[in-house]
Amino acid sequence: MRKHKISIDKVQEAFNAAIKRRDGRCMIKDFEPCYGPLECSHFYTVGSSPALRFYPLNAWTQCSKHHFNHHNKKEPFYQKWLVAQNIEHYEVLIRMERWKNKYIKYTDDLKAEIIRLCNADKLDELKELIEEKLQ
Repeated sequence: MRKHKISIDKVQEAFNAAIKRRDGRCMIKDFEPCYGPLECSHFYTVGSSPALRFYPLNAWTQCSKHHFNHHNKKEPFYQKWLVAQNIEHYEVLIRMERWKNKYIKYTDDLKAEIIRLCNADKLDELKELIEEKLQ
């Protein structure tokens, strides 16, 4: 039994770092040049879709400028980028649309497992774990 609670911020920190290591560069951008540090950007925001918060295919790196633009422009270049990648990403987008209103109870044991997978860069295993919880 765990003696101390794991904060969601600690899990988010590990997840964001793993996504930045996975991508290594600004993945989603419009026609403007990049500016600022890399940030983890969620297609479905953590506030509107908390079940997708730690789903690796819902997160990609963007420079701070494009991340800001992603959340403050009417043109959804993030969605266009995801759809343009390939049919697999389009299918993921359809699944995420179905899952966006689902709920996952992030227990301390689950949070510890997410941190472990993120720190080991096992994002494929994390993807499977989250998908299992969303079924």
